[in-house]
Amino acid sequence: MNRSIDFWLIAVTALLTVVGLVMVYSASAVVAAEHGDEMRFLTRQLLAIAGGLLLCGVTAFTPTGVLRRYRHGIYAACLLGLILTYVPGIQHKANGAARWLGFGSIHLQPSEFAKIAVLVSLAHFLDRYRGKIGDWRVIGAAALIPLPLMLGTLGQPDFGTTAIIGGLAAIMLFVAGMRPHHILAIGGLGSIAAVGLVMSAQYRMNRITSFTDPWASEKAEGYHTIQSWLAMHSGGLWGQGLGNSHAKLHFLPEPWTDYIAAVIAEELGLVRLVIIIIFFGIFVWRGLVIARRARDAFGMFLAATLTAMIGFEAFFNLAVVMGMVPPKGLVLPFISYGSSAMLANLWAVGVLLSIAAEGNEADVTVGWPLRGVFSTSGSRTVAAPTAPGA
Repeated sequence: MNRSIDFWLIAVTALLTVVGLVMVYSASAVVAAEHGDEMRFLTRQLLAIAGGLLLCGVTAFTPTGVLRRYRHGIYAACLLGLILTYVPGIQHKANGAARWLGFGSIHLQPSEFAKIAVLVSLAHFLDRYRGKIGDWRVIGAAALIPLPLMLGTLGQPDFGTTAIIGGLAAIMLFVAGMRPHHILAIGGLGSIAAVGLVMSAQYRMNRITSFTDPWASEKAEGYHTIQSWLAMHSGGLWGQGLGNSHAKLHFLPEPWTDYIAAVIAEELGLVRLVIIIIFFGIFVWRGLVIARRARDAFGMFLAATLTAMIGFEAFFNLAVVMGMVPPKGLVLPFISYGSSAMLANLWAVGVLLSIAAEGNEADVTVGWPLRGVFSTSGSRTVAAPTAPGA
């Protein structure tokens, strides 16, 4: 097999990760020093990156057929991990949620890996039933694949990750050629369910109201949004200088996690924050190129939605920091502190690199909504999903 390397994807991932290391240290050193070790969070992030690079490298040089073969094991491991987050003595709680497995100082969040497990299983299913996505029975069976893991994350509680898993599954169905009226029907049902879940918990309603008027709850739910605005404003175009953020010292709790973009804007300025956003744009571009050139439908479905996973998480993290969407605990991929997220995101990069490497074996153009024909070099030709009404 002629396995090429997508240097663009590697380069942009490396740049984002290095920026993340610098900013995690800058945002956390003072607070960590108060506990006796200013390198505490940086060291943990380095260990997560080391583990993620190992996982990424092994996956990149592993044929995607192996991933398909062991999809049930990956799915079962993630489901078991989610179940264990409900077991006292094994679960680790923080900020009112039990989303982690605790092993001494090591805490893993199974839901980060569950997103990829769902996408692998769903991509295999949709590849198997390619051309039949207009059948409601196939759509219903596809919807059952993410359901157990969504229920597992919802009960932790983690409404945001539940919505992400459901959203990524919907994106894959769209890419696979689901008809517009089916998309509208499922989207409508999903919206009704989301509204019901938001209204069922007061803290979720508080997040919505704080989004519409942060100043009405400036000492509660609106506090983070207001402080991130002030940090970004004080940074101006070119920033106050690396390490010179005031928000991270006095106003933003744990600024090395969800609100690290506010620290970046204050210290490095709007111009450099825009450059980081451009880096994410390059990542999305390479991911979509890989999807378009994938050897088969499985690779295309998986690459497109893994790219969407990274791209949308970056978008929503930045949108929360800027007050454009209601608050949600999403990290900025490759930049925010978080071992589980770093491991999962680098694993996703490894999968993309594996799909890219195999893409040299075939010239592939994707089906509706990216219209074209799947083909492989040699004698075998695979038909693309047809467009609605075709």
